[in-house]
Amino acid sequence: MSVAHYPSIDCPPTVNEVTLLECLSRVQDPELDESIVDLGFVQAIRLRDREASVTLRLPTSWCAINFAFVMAEDVRSALLAADGIDRVTVRLGDHCAAADIEEAVNNGKPFVAAFPHNGGRDLAALRTIFLRKGFLIRQERLLRELLTRGLSMGDIAQLNIGTMAVGRHEFRPEIASLPRYLERRAELGLDCSSHAALVVDQEGAAVLEERLEQYFQRIRTVRVAMEANASICRAALASRNNMNSGRQQ
Repeated sequence: MSVAHYPSIDCPPTVNEVTLLECLSRVQDPELDESIVDLGFVQAIRLRDREASVTLRLPTSWCAINFAFVMAEDVRSALLAADGIDRVTVRLGDHCAAADIEEAVNNGKPFVAAFPHNGGRDLAALRTIFLRKGFLIRQERLLRELLTRGLSMGDIAQLNIGTMAVGRHEFRPEIASLPRYLERRAELGLDCSSHAALVVDQEGAAVLEERLEQYFQRIRTVRVAMEANASICRAALASRNNMNSGRQQ
């Protein structure tokens, strides 16, 4: 099964600092499957002529180098996709590998060029791992939402994607978790046609009623662990911000 990279991000044609922030809101922390904007990682955005500059502040100065590289690389790609932006500079503040990451990312070099002895050829495998993890997290949220609406496991096992549609290209807006789930499903190259089962595993096989409860409990642990990690990241970042604010005062 082929796996797509994170999709390119469409930005509004008239670019200003507000629309740049909108573009950045689509960039995800690869491990947490949450927007770097929502997580508070975007410290500053500057736009001058056709050049954008973004400063990120990660929760700690020793955040994993490959995760930091992925986010910096995705920030650059997102903003270069915006009409009216010709150059992007990404800064990582006091991150332990900021200089090496910035030199590579801002010049369009791959991870291996910056860290040839780090044990990996590129970041494609890491991206795939976290795309698949995010798929499970989004799927678990969809299942919880359907269960709270009174559907049984048997009901859910019978649903296909077409059942959730209200039109050819629109899906039921009242199911809040559905769009992001289908977005990630498409990114993984899984069948998104109307006849395809709504709940499938990471290989695209339908999850049948007799194993849906066990499957749900397993992916629930993935979601709970992710949310715990996100809480830790937010707390660590808040602590850093408070410390920096105290130093400035």
